[in-house]
Amino acid sequence: MSTIPTTEIIILDTSEEFRKDVSIISPAFDAVSKADGFQAPVYTGIQIENPTTGYIILNWESMAHHQALMDSPSYGSVLEALKPAFGGPFKMYHVIFNEHPIALQQPVTQVLLLTLKDPSHRAEVFDILSKISVLSKKMLVFGPTLENENQIVLVGGWASVEAHLERVATEPKEVVERLFALATKDHHFHAALRPYAGK
Repeated sequence: MSTIPTTEIIILDTSEEFRKDVSIISPAFDAVSKADGFQAPVYTGIQIENPTTGYIILNWESMAHHQALMDSPSYGSVLEALKPAFGGPFKMYHVIFNEHPIALQQPVTQVLLLTLKDPSHRAEVFDILSKISVLSKKMLVFGPTLENENQIVLVGGWASVEAHLERVATEPKEVVERLFALATKDHHFHAALRPYAGK
């Protein structure tokens, strides 16, 4: 299997235009698709629980490849082409997951952001998440953000929100309780992402 990519995750306050049609920012992705190290497709979508929040998720061969795009003269035009999607602030994260993020290909993607309450618990939290990842047949992957090693992003792939909730009900309660005793849940929602491979 190829090297696990660096995944860029943008969580944004959406514009009304983006909520109506996520493809309005396709020109930005067409430009990004020409960048060295970009791995198609880009995944975009609206949060199921609250459509004023949206997601843009894409993969790079490495963080250096994404940085090279951000440092290039063409990056300004990429940002300009993305503007119609934004209705307010956004946050960007980069993460190298424990396995390939095949979860993004499922009908519903769970996005969970955790922050360790105490960095000394990192190994235990990773152990809990590793066990959950194995049980999910790697349909649930996780990793610390490159920006902050105490912040962890987890994405899971599901047939539906209901399928996720049914699965959670079967998890050992003490494991889930222990996880949230050690880490703060900063963001936990679902999105229906659609792939865009570019022209």
